[in-house]
Amino acid sequence: MKWLLEQGMRIWVSSSYPVGFFIPPGFVRETRSKSELEQPQSSFLSVDMADKLFSLSLPVGSTKDHPITCPMGSLAPPLDGLKLPPMLVFVGEIDVFKDTQVEYYEAMKKANQDVQLLSFPGMGHAFYLSAEMNPCTSVQTASLVSGIAEFVKKH
Repeated sequence: MKWLLEQGMRIWVSSSYPVGFFIPPGFVRETRSKSELEQPQSSFLSVDMADKLFSLSLPVGSTKDHPITCPMGSLAPPLDGLKLPPMLVFVGEIDVFKDTQVEYYEAMKKANQDVQLLSFPGMGHAFYLSAEMNPCTSVQTASLVSGIAEFVKKH
């Protein structure tokens, strides 16, 4: 956990409960994933827009393979060597970053970390931000909140 914080990794770790959430992770690699190439882009978030944001947030000279944006990659410390709280990862099924988010989840499982994946059909990246404007999104956001509550109760 200390290494993640030193690298500027932003994860939501509850102070009352020893758990963490990635809402949504937004992990990427320098090489585009299938979902980045094939999922529909939106005015809310395009791959090009995300690239600009990553270039502004990563250390100068870094690529998207940096451990902050690719904690499951070869530049990051091995996940099985980290002491992490139970983690909950959220993935929208039509999120442009879906593939790398699922890859992170699978890497955590392989490293014997306590991790759970919640998947939201028909939802894109940060879908919960428009919950008040879209009834379908509102239902999925309620499911997200329920998933968080169940995860916290479990741990």
